[in-house]
Amino acid sequence: MGDIQKLHFKTNVQLKSIIGKDLINDDNIAILELVKNSFDADAKNVTVTYLNLKDNDDKINKTFSDKTSRLIIQDNGLGMDLDGIQDRWLNIAYSEKKANKTQHKRRMAGAKGVGRFSCDRLGEYLNLYAKTKKDSEYVKLKIDWKLFEIEDEKKEIQSIPLQSQSLTKTELAKCGIEPFEQGVLLEVIKLRSSWAYPIKDKNGIITKWDTEKFVDLKKYLEKLINPNQAFESDDFGIFIDAPEFTNENNNREAHEKFIGKVQNRIFDKLDFKSTSIETKTIENGEVIYTELKDKGETVFWIKEKNPYYPFVKNVKTSLYYLNPYAKAFFTKQTGIQSVNYGSVFLFINGFRISPYGEVGNDWLGLDQRKAQGTRRYLGLRDIIGQIEILDEQNDFQIVSSREGIVRNDNFKNLTNSERNDSYFYKSLRRLERYVVEGLNWDSSIYDSQDKEDAKILKEIESKIVSGDIFEDDLEFREDYKTKQRRIYSAIHSIISAKTNDVIELYINEKLITQKIEEEKEKSEREFQQLIEDFDNKKIDSETLSRILQRKAEQNADLEKQINEFEKYNTNDVTSKAILELQNYKKTVEEQTVLILQLQFQLDNLKGEKAKAEKTANTYKEKAEKAETNFNIEKEKNLYLLATRRTLSPDADGLIHTIKINNIEVRDGLDNIIDDLTEDDFEVEDLIKKLGFLKLNAERSLKMAEFATRADLKEDIEKKNVDIVAYIKEYISLYGETFSDKISFKFQTNNSYLNKKISVLNLSIILDNLISNAVKWNAKNILMDFENINEKQLALVISDDGNGLTNKFLDDPNRIFELSVREVPPSGMSGSGIGLFYTKILLNDMNCNISFLGNNLKLKGASFKIIFNTI
Repeated sequence: MGDIQKLHFKTNVQLKSIIGKDLINDDNIAILELVKNSFDADAKNVTVTYLNLKDNDDKINKTFSDKTSRLIIQDNGLGMDLDGIQDRWLNIAYSEKKANKTQHKRRMAGAKGVGRFSCDRLGEYLNLYAKTKKDSEYVKLKIDWKLFEIEDEKKEIQSIPLQSQSLTKTELAKCGIEPFEQGVLLEVIKLRSSWAYPIKDKNGIITKWDTEKFVDLKKYLEKLINPNQAFESDDFGIFIDAPEFTNENNNREAHEKFIGKVQNRIFDKLDFKSTSIETKTIENGEVIYTELKDKGETVFWIKEKNPYYPFVKNVKTSLYYLNPYAKAFFTKQTGIQSVNYGSVFLFINGFRISPYGEVGNDWLGLDQRKAQGTRRYLGLRDIIGQIEILDEQNDFQIVSSREGIVRNDNFKNLTNSERNDSYFYKSLRRLERYVVEGLNWDSSIYDSQDKEDAKILKEIESKIVSGDIFEDDLEFREDYKTKQRRIYSAIHSIISAKTNDVIELYINEKLITQKIEEEKEKSEREFQQLIEDFDNKKIDSETLSRILQRKAEQNADLEKQINEFEKYNTNDVTSKAILELQNYKKTVEEQTVLILQLQFQLDNLKGEKAKAEKTANTYKEKAEKAETNFNIEKEKNLYLLATRRTLSPDADGLIHTIKINNIEVRDGLDNIIDDLTEDDFEVEDLIKKLGFLKLNAERSLKMAEFATRADLKEDIEKKNVDIVAYIKEYISLYGETFSDKISFKFQTNNSYLNKKISVLNLSIILDNLISNAVKWNAKNILMDFENINEKQLALVISDDGNGLTNKFLDDPNRIFELSVREVPPSGMSGSGIGLFYTKILLNDMNCNISFLGNNLKLKGASFKIIFNTI
């Protein structure tokens, strides 16, 4: 056996090309690698400058001169001294990033130590100038890359000598380099690629220059940096300059200008134009926070345990759904169609990893999955977004070819597309469910198969791109309420969370409260109609049974909704909305009890009717008892609920009051007739007397309307009522008496105020205001309630009529004066005293009314009433 000999690897000169221009086979990637080095050197700015591209001696000069093409990459980072150049920059594959994941408060951008060979890709020669802050002189390193391209198997790369020297500020200036305080300047000479191309006419004269490659570089860098992730605490700017092409740059559209700062702001703009979901790890990676937004408004957010920990522990995912309209807005903002921009990009420590997200790159298996269910899944054309990783432990290892990362357990837990069980797919599935089940693919004209609709869609998209149409101008097939109802019904399916994993859940309270408000109004209308039909003997036991069945189903549905919500620990705001849902369930249960009582009475009355043929006295006693119990139940729930058509003792008392009122009217008329006969009157005094008589007449009419209503004993004087509930109930009962063409809408905003008032006077006030609106051609009236504080309630009554005329706009308070009037366009008569007595009646209640203006909430007039309990 021979002696053991020690052998060593040798580094042939060809290694330079293998890890240089052969490995880094794209100019844009090469520039990015050098930008990363500047970032890791704690630079605040790095500038990429092109010189001598239009007129140079590249083809006639074997080496280079001052006129040779140049690319200068300069940063203001920490710089290097001679030892740093020798021990680190010239040390192949050496990288501080392998030992230090963070430096200068920044996470390092890479860890391979071959990015410096990007200079070889870009040009034949390199002059490196460097200076640290503490050094007074500069260091210059000269490299001729052709020296490393000789074909000699014995020639080792370290045998090629490189020249370095120290320079003073004066000597640096003589090299054509402007002195700098600190940093590194790379002067790449005799560029290997053409960055701009002359366009000549038929006579060979240059008419313009093709600068698309500069535009592509800027767009490439925009997509490759992520300022939200990497640079949020340290300002880092990348700038491109090409002084020879200033005119070409200025003649381009804003999104195609290539000179200036490189910025990536596309995702910030998309947030308000699309549906988005953001998922990020918090609390050292052990918790996942997910927030889904639609047109900028939060639909829900959830905090839950991270099932992918510790493989995925410092990651953020942002995904945006692009319907055709959002795609058009994307094109308007970027100048490129989203399909040609890319899909879901991957960023590690602030820089994008190729080729993930590039056009046609389905690294997440989105299109493959969509092929299995076109109407169930989102594909590459439907979404755009990014996955951002802050990797301090090198868990996501970048391969040396710059063509992706190692598919280890960390990568699989992040992206697993085979089982759709991963951090990314957990977020994607929630976005898909919202789009499919909640938005129904954001139904609009584009969802139609009609050829004419398709033509209209193309026209709309074209107008969006040109700026002739904005987002607020778009019309969707579905109204807002319809969409909200469907989202509410699908919300638990969209969230799809394991109960034990949920730490806290927030659901937009509007989804819950709007649903309750709609069902409440509908339920109250149906219930009031039921009572009226019962009083008029228009309902039978079978109908009541069907109604009870619907109530049971409604109650079971509410029970299911509440149970779904109560599975999770909810945010305080969501808990409050759930409490309203529970209160509404109680209302449904109370209505069910009352309907059961009605059914009992109806069945009881049928039995009693048969017995009445034998014993009339027994039947009468039981019927009266049933009626009494029924009236008591209704008085507990309604202010104006119909009871019976026969007059009660209270109604008899009311008729007595009407008689007294009519005596006032009669005596007042006698006095006016006497004054007119004796020619002893003043117009102002006469109008006052007539106004008083009109008010008494209105009170009599209103009393007559109340004559068959419940709870009359305090209506004439004062009683404690919920102002909001009373006005809504009053309008529901009497709204159609003003006009069958007038519609009412309420915005209660959960407002409430209990006040002791005369409901009769309040009814007259409402009559006057609604009557005025009808006279001025109103079709819609909006009543908007809002609590000013615990003791004050504001009611803004708005209509879409003609509004207050210009005659009174300068001094609108005059309309509340006696005898001030204006003939309305409708031609209906007006006394000019309605608003006068409206104000008087409100003042008597310690309340007030004022004119707010025209065209505020609706296009007509708006009045504001302040109710005080003080």
